[in-house]
Amino acid sequence: MNGIECGVEGSTIAEAFRVVGMASDTYGPTLNTGVSPGDIETIGRAMADALRGYRPAAVVIWNTSDEAVLAHVIARELDISVVRAEQIEGVVVLHPDVAPGTEVALIATTWDRPEKVTTLQNLIATKQADVTVVAAVLHTPALDTTAPLPTVCLTRSVDGQV
Repeated sequence: MNGIECGVEGSTIAEAFRVVGMASDTYGPTLNTGVSPGDIETIGRAMADALRGYRPAAVVIWNTSDEAVLAHVIARELDISVVRAEQIEGVVVLHPDVAPGTEVALIATTWDRPEKVTTLQNLIATKQADVTVVAAVLHTPALDTTAPLPTVCLTRSVDGQV
């Protein structure tokens, strides 16, 4: 499973994404999870299905409320844990920490800047854990910079958003 695996436009996931739309949050664009819990469930289950073959033991997100809702659905579907990353006074920390050898998936609605991925990859490496896949609901150019890691996205564009 190398390269970018991405769903097709016009899919149920793309329609769910159109319904919930995007919102600004601390770490960048995210799903507007308050609009339609059912559509968030659809998106989260689709992401879990896309990640299943990578067999992560945890999903790692930047700690925002909307990303946490998406991560909760994914983690519930895969029966794994959620790890939240946040920057406190310039230091990035994980809650809870990850044990050495843990395989994780980095997930986001979008990766709007490559350094957000790189920061998490480096932090996970310092814990002697492994990032096995980087995933996003919506493809962005930042997702293309994660090679040689496999990447997953659910849709390439929605209503002109890339």
